Amino acid sequence: MKRSDLRVEWEQRIANFKASGQSATKWCDTNEVSVHQFWYWKKKLKTTEDTFKDSSQWVALEMDDSMEDSHSKIVIHVGHVALEVKHGFDQKLLVDVVRTLQSIC
Repeated sequence: MKRSDLRVEWEQRIANFKASGQSATKWCDTNEVSVHQFWYWKKKLKTTEDTFKDSSQWVALEMDDSMEDSHSKIVIHVGHVALEVKHGFDQKLLVDVVRTLQSIC
């Protein structure tokens, strides 16, 4: 099996694990996968994922004057979490929260 095929296989396995809601030990046992291999690949793929996260780009959001009242908001979904952001938010705090959610979702 080529290394690229192995990577794709493990990406699918890790996604399956995340969707299962099981502990790593239980999932490995159920799927007849070595716990040692599981943690090796989970760490390896997370490192690769972090490299892509660092190269991500932000999208500019332009708001017209009608959106700048105290009731306006946007909702951002990161994984299974929804963040409600209102006018006047702390941008640094939002960045920190999104990065934290990306690492655990």
